[in-house]
Amino acid sequence: MKAEEEKFNLDVEYLPEVHDNLRQVSILTDLKNQIPRLELTHYRDLRIRSVTFFFRNSPNDVHFITNFWLLRVLDALTIRFEEFPVKIVELVNLRYIALTYWMKHRFPASVDKLCNLETLIVNVEKFRSIFNTSFLPPEIWKMSRLRHLLFVRSYMPYPTDALKGGSIVPLENLQTLSNVINFKWTKEVLEMMPNLKKLVISYEHDGRTEWSSYCFDNFVHMHQLEVLKCIFFDKCYIKYHDPLPLNFAFPQKLKRLTLSGCRISWKNMPVVGSLSNLEVLKLKFHAFEGPVWKLNDGEFRRLKLLLIHMIDLEHWKVDKTHFPSLQRLSLRYCYNLVEIPSGIGKIPTLEEIEFCECSTSFVTSAQVIQAH
Repeated sequence: MKAEEEKFNLDVEYLPEVHDNLRQVSILTDLKNQIPRLELTHYRDLRIRSVTFFFRNSPNDVHFITNFWLLRVLDALTIRFEEFPVKIVELVNLRYIALTYWMKHRFPASVDKLCNLETLIVNVEKFRSIFNTSFLPPEIWKMSRLRHLLFVRSYMPYPTDALKGGSIVPLENLQTLSNVINFKWTKEVLEMMPNLKKLVISYEHDGRTEWSSYCFDNFVHMHQLEVLKCIFFDKCYIKYHDPLPLNFAFPQKLKRLTLSGCRISWKNMPVVGSLSNLEVLKLKFHAFEGPVWKLNDGEFRRLKLLLIHMIDLEHWKVDKTHFPSLQRLSLRYCYNLVEIPSGIGKIPTLEEIEFCECSTSFVTSAQVIQAH
C-alpha cells in the first residue's frame, strides 16, 4: 500500500501499536473514545513528523500532540480553537501550522519560540468572517525563517513597535503575506520584507488617517512582487466614498493584480496598463470610476484574463490591438455598460466571454460577437 510505503497511518485507533518508523498521522475519526489510549507515554519515543485532522474535533482533544517532540507539520484547520494552543510553542521543530479560530484572537509573545516555523495559516478559506481577526505580536519580527503568513484578517505590528520588545531581523524568506489590515508600506518595512512575492492587503478607512500615510507609492519598490490584491472598505464594510490619492504605483514583475473599492479615475489606468508582465487583472466594486474607459496603444500586452465586477462604466473604447493576448473576459454586474466593443470579438486569442447581470443592450452586443 502507498500509505505503508510513506509510513503513513490512516486510523488513529491503531496509533498506540504502530512501529517506531511511523512519520505521518492522518486522523479521520472522532477522538472522544480514543483519548485514554492517546496519552500513552511511549508516544514520546515516536518520530511523528506530520499530523493532519480531517474530523471536526474539540480543541481539548488534541493536547496529545505535544508529545510529538519531532513534529514538523500540524494541520488542524478542521478544529475550532478559541485561543492559540499555547502548548504547541514547545514543539520547536514545527515548520508548518494551520489552525482555525472561532473568534477574535491574539497570538502569544511566546510564538517566537517556534524558531523553525516557515508557514502559518489561520482560518484561511474556512469559516470566513469579518470578525475573525488575528493580532500578531511584535515577536513575529524575530521569526526569520517565515515564508508564508496567511490569515482571514490580521493586524501586524510595525517594526519600530517590535523594537521595544528586543531585536528584530529582516524577514528575508517571507514570500506570502495574506490579508493584513491597514499596514503602512514605508521604506523601513520594504527593507524588512525584500523578497515578498504575494501580498493581500485591505484598508478600513477611519475618516481621520491620511491615505498618503500608507505609502502606496512604495509598492513600486517591491521588486519581487508577482501577485497583489488590494481592497478598500470604510468601517461599515461598504465601499469608501472618497478616491485614493494618485500615488499608486506597481512593480514591473507583477503578474496578477486585483483592486477593489479604490475609486480611481479611468484616466489613471495607464499605471496598470503599462505593467509589462501583467497576465491577470481583476477590477471589483468601483476599483475604477467614471463613464468612459479609453485604452492607449501598447497597454496590456500580456494580459490573459480580465474581470470587471460591479463598475459604473458606460462606454468602453477598445479594439483588437489593445489586448493582443487576452484569452478570457468576464463582466459581472456592469449595469451601466451600454455594449461590449466590437473590437473585442476580433482578438484572435480570445476563447471565452462571460457576463452576468449586465444591461439588455450589452447582452445583445455580446451575443452578436459570439455569433461571429
